[in-house]
Amino acid sequence: MGTEQTISLSLIFSSISMIGVIFNIFISMKRENDYNKQKEIQIETHFTQIDDKLEDFLTKMAAIAQKSEKSAEKIDANLQQIAATNERIGTLFRLHDSNERRIEKLEERANRM
Repeated sequence: MGTEQTISLSLIFSSISMIGVIFNIFISMKRENDYNKQKEIQIETHFTQIDDKLEDFLTKMAAIAQKSEKSAEKIDANLQQIAATNERIGTLFRLHDSNERRIEKLEERANRM
């Protein structure tokens, strides 16, 4: 083999190696691109799931707030009823005391006669 053939074989091997490296780089870039696309799809899926869960949470919180308002209204109504009942009881006690005094006075009058 002459020098020209050795150089020619070296040039062929170098060219094949360069083509292999370029092909490897191309495949690596394609794989990385595919991986990035899959990762983006996963991220979008997770965001959709988070959005759904957040929507459910907000719906439940709105329902709880509504129930809380209704409960507060019921409590206010019950407190008003209790206050009215307390007033009536107070009035009844005053009437009882007043009637008791009147009965005592009547008994005293009856005993004097």
